[in-house]
Parts: sequence; structure tokens; C-alpha cells
Amino acid sequence: MTTAPVRVVGIDGGATRTRYLLADATGGILARSEGKGSLLGAGEDRSVADDLVREVGALASRAGSGLPVDALCAGLAGAARRPDARARFEDRLSQLGVSSQVRIVSDAEVAFVDAFGEAAGILLIAGTGSIGLGRAGGGELERVGGWGALLGDEGSGYRIGLDGLQAAIRAAEHRGPPTGLSDALFRSLGLESVARVLEWGQGAGKSRIAALAPLVIQEAERGDAVAVEIVGGAVAGLVGHAQALAKKLGTPAPQRVALVGGLIEEPGPLRARVAERLAKEGFEQVQQSIYPARGAVRLALQL
Repeated sequence: MTTAPVRVVGIDGGATRTRYLLADATGGILARSEGKGSLLGAGEDRSVADDLVREVGALASRAGSGLPVDALCAGLAGAARRPDARARFEDRLSQLGVSSQVRIVSDAEVAFVDAFGEAAGILLIAGTGSIGLGRAGGGELERVGGWGALLGDEGSGYRIGLDGLQAAIRAAEHRGPPTGLSDALFRSLGLESVARVLEWGQGAGKSRIAALAPLVIQEAERGDAVAVEIVGGAVAGLVGHAQALAKKLGTPAPQRVALVGGLIEEPGPLRARVAERLAKEGFEQVQQSIYPARGAVRLALQL
């Protein structure tokens, strides 16, 4: 009797996009794809689950197999804050027949696994949102940040975009210092006046506000004082995550730090600034590229 080959799926789901990997029992990649964002706990968990199953089915089909796969691990944005939603999501995926072995973790955790495995280290993520994870060798993962749009996201694209938009509004109404952000942001949004910003903002989600961050960073690079202050605060916020984790972990310096996310991984617009500040604070930067979906495959194989 011939035994069917093992097939596992690793998923890295952020607010903006989701990456999928199908792998064999050795972790060898058989197929890959990319789809829209997978934010857990945003009120659309059923549709996110349906999208994941559809993508995994198509991925398995392209590799000459089908569903169910032997195990699936998905690292999803929002999972760290919503254990109730995480459990429901696991049940939903199992019910849809994608796999009998399903594990949902945070997108930060799968990135950490790819960067460090079980070793000690600190991971900073700065994309649409932000979070820091750290572990002393063999210990449990510690977390700072990752509290979302209302309570956290320091150094994230969302926070930079929001701070820039607020500064642009204050300047346009003469409630704050003049800044080139007013013209740059309003023009990019196709808005003729500050009065139109409220209408735009009511329909703008987190990702659309985060998409303004590169414009704020560009204005900072041109020397705009308001933008410089916003970007400086973002860099300080991310470095502060690493410093807080170093204190929690209590491991000897230098501590290794990996940078992940569109703002701080190569060639992200804040990569050089954050790396320079971390080096000044005595951290050692991990140089290899991090691919979080690969960490999800590793966790799926453990199942």
C-alpha cells in the first residue's frame, strides 16, 4: 500500500496581503501564492476563512493534490489580541475541510519562528501595524505593543499616516505649524479642501491610512519640520519596543534583532533609520531575509 505524501500549508496573513506556501514533509516548498489581507477579528472572520480555504484549495490543485492537506498553520494579523476569534476561526477552517490539523497564531509569531526558531532574539514588525516579540533561549515568547489602532501601533504605517493627516488638517485650519503635508496628502487623496477630509476619513480603513505613510516620510526627507518630528517619533517608538523587550528578557547584550514589515525590512523607507538607532543602542541586527510564511510551514510540520 502506497502512503500519500505529506502536504502542509503555512500562511502569513497581514492586514494588506496574505502569503501562502504549500510544503512537503521536509519543508520543501511545492507551491506558493499571494492574496488579499487576512485581518482576524475585524468583523469579517467567516469571509476571511472562506478566502483562505479557496486560496489553499487552488494552491494544492496547482501542485497536483487537493484538500484536505495534512496540517495548516496560519499567522494572522489580529490573532494575538483575539483568542476567542482565533478558536472560532480554527473551528471554521476545520469544518470547511481544509485540514483536520489547524493552528492559528499571530503573524508576528510565524515571523519570529522563521527568524530565530527556538533561539533567543527580538523581532520588530512595522507595516500597517506594529508589534515586538522576544524570547530568551528556550523561554516563552514575550510581547510588547501590538495593541491596534486605538491603543497602540507606534511606529506603524497607520500611525505615521494618521499623525501626518492630523498635522495636515491642523495646518490647513491654522491650528498648527505650517507643513507641506497639507498639500502632499490632500493632493494624493484627490481632495480640494480640508472640508473633504472628513468624508474621506469616514470610509477609510486602516490600510488606506497606512498607505499615506510613504508620503509623510518623503516630506521628512525634504526637511519638513512637522514630518521630521512624526517620523522621528515613529523610529523612537519602534526602538522603544526593542528596549522594553530587552529589559523583560534580561539576556546579555548584544541582543539580536530582526526587522520585518514593509516599513523596516529591505528596502523599506524606515529601515536605515531604525537600524542605525538600534546599533547605537547596542543591538545586533539579523541580516538574513525573513519570510514569515516559511515560519508558518515550520509550525504546521510540528502538528
